[in-house]
Amino acid sequence: MDKEQILKVNELFYKALGTRDLELMKTLWILDERAGCVHPGWTILRSWENIYQSWANIFDPEDQVDINLTKINININNNRAWLTCVQEMVYLKRDLSMFNLSQSTNIFEKIGDKWLMVLHHASPIPVNNYKVVDNSLQ
Repeated sequence: MDKEQILKVNELFYKALGTRDLELMKTLWILDERAGCVHPGWTILRSWENIYQSWANIFDPEDQVDINLTKINININNNRAWLTCVQEMVYLKRDLSMFNLSQSTNIFEKIGDKWLMVLHHASPIPVNNYKVVDNSLQ
């Protein structure tokens, strides 16, 4: 049950990221100073207020971001969980298209019966270091 709930929160996080939905994003996080976020190439942001502001600055309503997750792995220890995955993101912004690969670690904490994100850390992966297997990235 916990594993399915964590996968759902993670899925909703990437939905919020891809659709640029700040209100959905806010429902998925611990909303205090414990929250942390490392965008690819950035230093860590601490506290929900700083993370929210970063998303507000990054999100462009004209963007479309298609996100595919691979290599998903979940570990659960009592009321804490960590999920690792590779994010394959295609940004379509006006006339410019960009592809980005990142290794992500998402840490969750169970508060009552709800899993919330405590940390999102994404590190860029050079595309030329990634293997293509069966026409999909692996």
